Amino acid sequence: MRSSIRSLILPLAAAALVLAAILGAMHLILPGLARRREQQILGANYVIVETDRVRLALPRLPKAPQEALAQRLAADFEGFTTALYRTYGEPLDLHPVEDRITIRVFATHADLVKFAGRHMKQDLSHAGGFYDPASWSIALTLRPPRELLPVLYHEATHLIMDRSARAGSPAWSLWLAEGMAVYFEHSGVVGGRPRLGGADRRKAAAVWALARQRRHIPLAQLVRGGPALFRGKLASLAYTEAGLLVAYLLEGAAGTLRQPFFRYVDLERRPGPCPPQALEASLGVSLDTLETDWLNFLKGAAR
Repeated sequence: MRSSIRSLILPLAAAALVLAAILGAMHLILPGLARRREQQILGANYVIVETDRVRLALPRLPKAPQEALAQRLAADFEGFTTALYRTYGEPLDLHPVEDRITIRVFATHADLVKFAGRHMKQDLSHAGGFYDPASWSIALTLRPPRELLPVLYHEATHLIMDRSARAGSPAWSLWLAEGMAVYFEHSGVVGGRPRLGGADRRKAAAVWALARQRRHIPLAQLVRGGPALFRGKLASLAYTEAGLLVAYLLEGAAGTLRQPFFRYVDLERRPGPCPPQALEASLGVSLDTLETDWLNFLKGAAR
């Protein structure tokens, strides 16, 4: 009996060892293959760096090899995502992306369009960059780091929120999806410590001035606005106001709206469009009252 058990255990143990060896080899080999494939897709004129969370490609430019810049961008991205998960992982139900996120930075918008036309599915009207849900990747147009990082944080916010959804990409209300992304654009490092999100003082002052003249987008219109608002002639103002509204919900009212706002985001994450009245129901205030308090917040933020 013992010999039969031993004869059964030994092959199983051997098989387990072989499987572990195969998995270990794959763990070592696959990242190298993925990087090699990326190099083949982009060509030799791109620098590719990898960290635990990102595979980032940057064009080699004359007299500027770009290796140092690529390393810096990858490190900044790591710092942003680490801070985002640490601060908002639990309240927003964000889960770290298991695979490396691919970020491709192109020398010109024409290069981006040429590549995206073959490998990605996205509206290419935004010259700065975009996130492609079909390939879970980000494409950007090269610019100075101070201008490039906000675009990177914006698109990374879209990707991380979508990847954390329970059942695929949810039908986020546009004001929320873009507002969160615009809010987290204003991230960085202050005094050696990461700073997540914020309200742009100049934009807060601009919206406050427009509101005094009744030329801003009322919150009822902003919250219910769809592609026509966020892709039309008022798009820039809609993006700005959405980001400032998220700033108020996270930072204003002495923090009393944070938890109700998190509950609202949870409703938005579920499959299908969120009912228009869900924001008011979650916050426990009407949009008229919310707008008054929000504009007062902008007045204070603009000082």
